[in-house]
Amino acid sequence: MSTEVYSIKHDNNTLDLFKADKKLYSSKWFMEFGKFGSELFNYQDKIIFYISKKFKFWKWKMVFTIKDDHGVVTELISENAKKTIYSINFNDLTYQLKIHHHKKKSIYKNGTKIAEIDESFLDTGFNDFIKLQLLEEKDLKISFLLFSCLKIGEVDQKAKTIITSQKQLEPNEEPWS
Repeated sequence: MSTEVYSIKHDNNTLDLFKADKKLYSSKWFMEFGKFGSELFNYQDKIIFYISKKFKFWKWKMVFTIKDDHGVVTELISENAKKTIYSINFNDLTYQLKIHHHKKKSIYKNGTKIAEIDESFLDTGFNDFIKLQLLEEKDLKISFLLFSCLKIGEVDQKAKTIITSQKQLEPNEEPWS
């Protein structure tokens, strides 16, 4: 299995996605009227998605409302109370994001793993970058979108996670790195 490797730079409230030295996408989060929001841009700095983050207290779920540049609205919703599994129906496909041990995340499309994100900074050449591995380049935009949703509100890429116990995270049955 060969994968495409990309790098993500997290600086304050901005994420930039690179292939080698070429910036492909970026996202910036902000606080607006007491709610967190984010905008995702393409390489031409054109907004392609707008994201708002809300916690639905009565359902005890985190919900990210995503609106694309054509006005189509969809939601990324936490599937469990631990907020370690999220899912979204996007373009008639079901995507699922799982948060694993050692600061890793996996993205699945209709049950098949399509991407792995490694925030541990252990790989040589990725000391200050987050590593994104993809099976196919066509899934790059949705993978970066889902990762950007989780990063809304975080200002430091090396900050400790809110979930302190590794036992609460999802097992990574098929790690890529």
